[in-house]
Amino acid sequence: MHPHFKSFLFVLAVQVSMVAYFFSQESTELPAYPTSADIVIVGAGLAGMSAALEAITLRPETHVILIEKEDRLGGNSAKASSGINAAKDQEDVPLYTEDTVRSGGGFSIQSLVDRLTTESLDGLEFLRDKGVDLSVLCQLGGHSAERTRRNKSGPNVGTHIILALKKAIEESETIDVINHAHVTSIEKDDDNKVTGLTFSVTPEATFSIVTTKVILATGGYSANPELLKKYAPGMEEFATTNGAWATGDGLQLATDLGAALIHTDKVQLHPTGFIDPKDRTKRQRFLAPEALRGAGGLLFNTDGHRFVNELATRKVVSEAILEQPNKRSFLILPITEAVTQATGALGLFFYQKIGLVSHITSLQDLAEHMQVDQAILQAEFEQYVQAASGATPDAFGKTVFPNAPSEVPTDVYLLEIEPVVHYTMGGVKIDENAQALTQDDQVIEGLFAAGEVSGGLHGQNRLGGNSLAECVVFGRIAAQAAIKSL
Repeated sequence: MHPHFKSFLFVLAVQVSMVAYFFSQESTELPAYPTSADIVIVGAGLAGMSAALEAITLRPETHVILIEKEDRLGGNSAKASSGINAAKDQEDVPLYTEDTVRSGGGFSIQSLVDRLTTESLDGLEFLRDKGVDLSVLCQLGGHSAERTRRNKSGPNVGTHIILALKKAIEESETIDVINHAHVTSIEKDDDNKVTGLTFSVTPEATFSIVTTKVILATGGYSANPELLKKYAPGMEEFATTNGAWATGDGLQLATDLGAALIHTDKVQLHPTGFIDPKDRTKRQRFLAPEALRGAGGLLFNTDGHRFVNELATRKVVSEAILEQPNKRSFLILPITEAVTQATGALGLFFYQKIGLVSHITSLQDLAEHMQVDQAILQAEFEQYVQAASGATPDAFGKTVFPNAPSEVPTDVYLLEIEPVVHYTMGGVKIDENAQALTQDDQVIEGLFAAGEVSGGLHGQNRLGGNSLAECVVFGRIAAQAAIKSL
């Protein structure tokens, strides 16, 4: 890192959990920002951070600038709570590929899926080398095997990963981080090759960086109602789990250079966004993690009936909820020993503290909280216990019953949920090397895209756990391609 720039950040920054560099509010002078770099990465979520660290691993002398518009690193990746996917082992790669393609409904680009699944285990090792604990293995909806990992203790898995990578970035001498910076344009020459970019830190202060490699890692547009209405009319009516920063900035930057967009109409509703009893119309929601259903959570409608295989894909479960009375649902998680051990990692203590989760200790109280007939709940639970034991088939085709109770449960967690906009599958069209493509599949030399800003991998529906996996795998791929062409 350049001495004058590092010194400035050291003096003016305060380091806290999940926070990168905060510029001092008392400062009246802007720093002398670097004016050139080998690689500039726009967006410092998991994809951008993975790209930066991969670049200096491959070529330690590489000067990387990581530009982030927020005051902290992490983006939506830091909010992830269910886990990160990787093939269970090499033998699982074909099945992992099949599950991902099936979830995509025939829209996924096969070459992108192949790179994700075949390089997922390497991505796992990349994180473990940075000190990330991913020792808990579980099975999420739409998967045919246990292949989703998360940490055993500590913060949610997204924050756990981001903090480890943040530490590695801070220890690097060749990665500069610029926060509170909005990239306004990417420059190119007459041959359509990237030559640099401009960014602003205030409306009056604009700076330029000379570079031939730009990696876009700016995330999606789930928090941008205008883009949702433009690309997927109707989706703007739903609340979202995304932070306010998910505005789709990278799409405009890419299309200004001639990049094509793909699958922008494909927006994922996550079936389980928390309904806050104190503000039922809130536009930004906490996500009730997919891992809650992976741990044995059951879905009941407002009449007290189960209505879906809880481990079906997000698309199937969301559509099933929207067909129910009131278009919402209750999630009931029987408290077993395994659930008790995972309570912290699942975020249940936190959600209970802020009033989103209730601990219920009798079937009568449960029925009263849900305002349903206790006899209906009793019958539904009895049917589920029978199906889980193998005595009868499940009415909704469920074949995997994680942490299933052996009798009607009376000690449970209860939460109220409804579908929310969670992820935008579409974005910048890329090839298997994360290079941005034009409409006729010509490479835009020097422009790469990784993570949610890109499109084509997930098709019409993303599997839970594949977003973090995509960020690591394709963030590294983008860096590898950029380094190779320096």
